[in-house]
Amino acid sequence: MKNRKNMFALAIVALILVLGVGYAVVSNVTLTINGSAGAKRQDLKVVFDGENSGTTTGDTGKVTAISNPDDTVAATFTVADLVLNQTVEMEFEIQNKETDVNASLAVPTVTNSKSDFFDVAVEYKGAAKADTGSYAAWSGAQTLNAQAKATVKVKVKLKKTPVKSDDSETTITVSFVASPAE
Repeated sequence: MKNRKNMFALAIVALILVLGVGYAVVSNVTLTINGSAGAKRQDLKVVFDGENSGTTTGDTGKVTAISNPDDTVAATFTVADLVLNQTVEMEFEIQNKETDVNASLAVPTVTNSKSDFFDVAVEYKGAAKADTGSYAAWSGAQTLNAQAKATVKVKVKLKKTPVKSDDSETTITVSFVASPAE
């Protein structure tokens, strides 16, 4: 009798297992997982770095004021008392402070307070595109790799002799826009 009870209990357990497995095999269960993910939006950190910036080539006494462009996207300086066709050059260093994003630098915007008398040209050195180690005219967007630096050279030339003394000085501002490179 005891054997019969054990056999009956074993048969019930086996039947429950078979029914459970059978139900699992033939049933269709949809699993839905809900959630969301996001990333913090942040401005690209490409700036004049304040290092090696404001280096003057030529008659250094002709540059009367230089901003210290540290962590900004604009550099300003003033040039005065040039003689006809004399040129002064300023160099400013740009750094891409991002660790994993390359930057595309648009052609800089240059404001010249006395454009009737002074010509301004901008060149670059060190951007990834066509970097030869020497300066080249800045035309079109330039790629600046993550953590890389490039140097911008601004040339100011007196093209017309001013008659009034207040026309003998110009203030130059160079600024740029950086966006993530493709």
